[in-house]
Amino acid sequence: MMQAITLEPFDRILSGYKKVEELAVPVEACSYLCEKYQLFGVQGYQLANFRSTGYLNRYLTCTFEHLPTLVYKKIYRIPLAFRRAEHSQLLFSDDYRFEGFLLLLEWYLNNQPDKIIMDKHRTDMKKGPIYLDSAFLNFRLSEILDGAGFPLSNFYSLEQFVEWNRIYRLINNKSIGRHSKVFDETSEENLSELRIILKIVSLKYGPVSFTV
Repeated sequence: MMQAITLEPFDRILSGYKKVEELAVPVEACSYLCEKYQLFGVQGYQLANFRSTGYLNRYLTCTFEHLPTLVYKKIYRIPLAFRRAEHSQLLFSDDYRFEGFLLLLEWYLNNQPDKIIMDKHRTDMKKGPIYLDSAFLNFRLSEILDGAGFPLSNFYSLEQFVEWNRIYRLINNKSIGRHSKVFDETSEENLSELRIILKIVSLKYGPVSFTV
């Protein structure tokens, strides 16, 4: 079971000349997260000062001061600040969610890193650590678990998912053209995204009845 962590107001965010208050993990809870998720690549934590854009504040440039971050696989940092929304607190209340968060993070790093690297031009580690868009990842996780988790847990075939996805577009390859597919069954990236989604859904609902 996950130790309950209550997010606290965090106002050390500056957007333009305006202070922004969101929610953050208390510093005293960071050691627990590091220990619990060490096998997933979490190696420590730091209080970070940085400037970037991300989903947290609608992609406006923000300056963060003394923000708790997790050190992930040496070069990455996971900011522990999130929007004031129910799914933000659930990330640290439901035992399975943060594991799903880290699984989703790893998939994006391997397949669509531009979507979660906050400084998208950054590739040189000599310039410092690379910050990941944890607020976007948590939003995407909520789409999977809270919006799609229950129907996916009851599907029994890939064909059933493809038909459902044509309407709800949980996976959208954004191909353009009259005969393009929302989900392309010949695309290894689409298939791998579905695999990780099913793995995350199974953390909450148990094994899904079809495989990819």
